[in-house]
Amino acid sequence: MNLIKISDIKITMSMLLLKDAFDAFLLEEAEVLTYAKLVLNGRRNKNWYIGEMESEEPENNDIIDETGNYTELVRWKEVKHVFFGYIKGKKTPDLFKVSLKADSKTANIFLKDSGFYEKYLQEKPELHMQLRYENGTLCVVTGIYNSSFTLDKSVENAWDIAVQRWFQTNNVSFEIM
Repeated sequence: MNLIKISDIKITMSMLLLKDAFDAFLLEEAEVLTYAKLVLNGRRNKNWYIGEMESEEPENNDIIDETGNYTELVRWKEVKHVFFGYIKGKKTPDLFKVSLKADSKTANIFLKDSGFYEKYLQEKPELHMQLRYENGTLCVVTGIYNSSFTLDKSVENAWDIAVQRWFQTNNVSFEIM
């Protein structure tokens, strides 16, 4: 697990809200506090898709996972416009947090050159990232969830390093806390 303090808040917010940098991630939950609190639960309401699920070609291929099933969680790209619309204005939010999870395609992109992708495929841990803005500071916390206990932190360390490299590739200045 890493705590990363982001120096380039504007660049990172642009990546999160205007560009496609975070679009492939699955949303677990987003919360923002302005004049009132808005909470977005990332769980997909499967009843909404009745009829579409039975068709051969769904309207939106982004909601299908690699096994051909609907993803349990919505992708960030499906809801970021709602989040952005809520915080848009002259004042910054008092607080926001966005909890994201990488699916296997995103994990492949992040971990393929780490030397630990095969180990990731064997263990299948959940790869998490949370962005939190509070008191003028933007931090990112990375972490993983293993379904079984392990002392081996190699995949977790690979995920932490991959996220750091990803921010560097996107010209985002940060420091590890």
